[in-house]
Amino acid sequence: MEVANERTLRDLEYRKVLEIVASHAASPLGREAVLSLEPSPELSPIKAEYQLVEEMQEAVRRGFVPGGITDIRPILEEAREHGDLDPEKLLDVADFIEAAMRVRMELSSPRYHKLSRLVEKLSDQRALLASIRRMIDEHGRIREDATPTLRLLHRQRRELIRALTKHLRSFIDRHRELVQDPVITQRGGRLVVPMKSGAQGLVELVVHDTSATGQTVFAEPASAVRDNNRLRELEDEIEREVRRIRVELVAQLHDEERDLLRDTEILARIDSLFARARYAEKERAVVPALTERGPVELVEARHPLLGERAVPITISIGDPQRVVVITGPNTGGKTVTLKTIGLFTLMAQAGIPLPASPRTRLRVFKKVRSDIGEEQSIEQSLSTFSSHMRNIVGILRDADPESLVILDELGAGTDPQEGAALGLAILEYLIGSGPTVAVATHLTPLKNFAIMHPEVKSCSMEFDLETLSPTYRVLEGVPGSSCALIVAERLGLSPEIVEWAKGKFTAGEVKAEEIIRALMEERSKLEQARRKAEEELSRAKHLREEYERKLERLKDRRKAELGRELARLEEELRRAKREIERLISVAKEGDLSSRRAALKRLEELSARLETLSPRKTGPVPKFEVGQTVRFRTTKALGVVRAVDGDRVEVEVKGKRIWLDPRELEPARTARPAPTSPPQPEVKVKGGVDIELYVHGMKVADALREVEGWLDKLLLSGFHVGHIIHGKGTGTLRQAIHEYLKGVPFVKRFYLAPPEEGGEGVTIVELE
Repeated sequence: MEVANERTLRDLEYRKVLEIVASHAASPLGREAVLSLEPSPELSPIKAEYQLVEEMQEAVRRGFVPGGITDIRPILEEAREHGDLDPEKLLDVADFIEAAMRVRMELSSPRYHKLSRLVEKLSDQRALLASIRRMIDEHGRIREDATPTLRLLHRQRRELIRALTKHLRSFIDRHRELVQDPVITQRGGRLVVPMKSGAQGLVELVVHDTSATGQTVFAEPASAVRDNNRLRELEDEIEREVRRIRVELVAQLHDEERDLLRDTEILARIDSLFARARYAEKERAVVPALTERGPVELVEARHPLLGERAVPITISIGDPQRVVVITGPNTGGKTVTLKTIGLFTLMAQAGIPLPASPRTRLRVFKKVRSDIGEEQSIEQSLSTFSSHMRNIVGILRDADPESLVILDELGAGTDPQEGAALGLAILEYLIGSGPTVAVATHLTPLKNFAIMHPEVKSCSMEFDLETLSPTYRVLEGVPGSSCALIVAERLGLSPEIVEWAKGKFTAGEVKAEEIIRALMEERSKLEQARRKAEEELSRAKHLREEYERKLERLKDRRKAELGRELARLEEELRRAKREIERLISVAKEGDLSSRRAALKRLEELSARLETLSPRKTGPVPKFEVGQTVRFRTTKALGVVRAVDGDRVEVEVKGKRIWLDPRELEPARTARPAPTSPPQPEVKVKGGVDIELYVHGMKVADALREVEGWLDKLLLSGFHVGHIIHGKGTGTLRQAIHEYLKGVPFVKRFYLAPPEEGGEGVTIVELE
């Protein structure tokens, strides 16, 4: 069953809102998809739709626009019916395929979890696209080289035209006195020469046309007839080949028709999401919280059709009072409030963001029914009252605990006493049948009923007695006064008449009006106090945000100073590296004295590099042999195999390494790691490991680590080391390999065998 019938959609102006949202679509397909949005009665698909909208909002913020989407369904239909298409329409299909490819490329990202799954359903039409682009040029013509046959025919045609043109120019030169105009033109697909009338009697000619004056004949010399015949034959063959190519492309298009039709549906959905995201951006609309049970809470809701004139509405229904009766003077905003409640429900259940506060919460209803506005059927001879009652009868028949019922001016259109009695009966029935109900009325008995009934919330529309104008704000818990006598007196009605009118009220009615007016004034004061408190809270939030911004700026300055210090250290390390490379060359090739001096300088540089390395601080933890430990940086587990003063030997994945115990922490589990077959011992000399772990680092940080590690490895006398970078996407591995190619003392490098890490480990050999 549909959530809302046509009467309700019209009452709440749902289609008009869809028109506004659809105006933000990038294509007719998207516009059509928005206009076809229907409210869903199920929570799960609504939430899924809103997740797509939120991801699309992120994509829009990053500049995504689904450009180039066209509706190719008429083209596919024409191709199916006629088996042939103009090349320009095939180009439209190519443009559509390219637009789909762009959409898929831009939305296939881990940040768009739902959208990427949607665009992955787009079919792969690269083969069809390549065929169209290969055979049709950008002007919508079949390319001359579309096929080998067509290429040959066009070459033969060009050569024949060249020879025929040369022959005709020679003819013109020989018979200049008979030629009317020394040009070569075309008639009936044949190359001809404009000749003077009567020339055919002097030269053997075939006349194809005559000028309007009869002074010129367009003729071909008899010597050119054979070539012109061949030219016509070539053009016919070209036309047949072009026709064959078009039929072939259309056949290929027909084979992909089902997938292309599905692609149009997907792209229409993408553009529909784009339109809703753009609408949300423009109107500051939000995705509300949704539940299957619970209250309806509109917070600062702005009616979409009122634009900048909309006054934010805040109202709640349910938990526990699921019936609200709104009272107050005419033109005070009761109807707009009712429409906003119903319209926001339909919009939310159609997956459209709402122009309201993020604190807005809505319940998902199976049915939404309304009775708003003037309805009169001339054909059925129904009065306004009869038309409303006929509609309300249907509403009462459908009403259940999963329904939302909107009734404007309940009990109006007939005798006030009878209307009030009927309105009370309808309210009682609705309370018993369980729907969520919003009612607007100006009838006093309904107003009093709302005040007294525990399951009904009484609300009113605020009215400014000073300016004699409505504020359009909802006051919850306070019934509304009609204010008719006060307004009349302020507008100049005689006080005697006003007093006489008051005398017509009973004492209880006068007292009730006075109480209502006092409550409204008190509520107005409380509202002003609340707004003032909110302003104070806003100022406090602003001060806190300003403090946080200043704190961030301070942190940034500290980072900048630290960055400058790191840059200075890196420059010193680079200079040391260049000198090390020079000293190594001297140590290899120089005499004994030079080599000794170089080695001494290398020792000095090694000591200097050690001072540049960050020092480990803090107390030295104690570990026992056999204890399971965890590396602080990589979180890898290992087992302590030996302890020697301030150094411990740890076995990790069958390899052993000496290191500072401050790099370790006790593992939570006390179970020792399983021992493995003896492996070659991982040696450490001069404080450098032969294994460097950079897995998970950023490229720049990893290359900085590799640079320092290679220098230390070289100074320590090792010739082989392992860089553990992990597999991942391969970006880090490729960057490290590119860097190693430029290091002069790296002899070679290669990936480790599978049993030692495979693509996740690079082995480096030094000179």
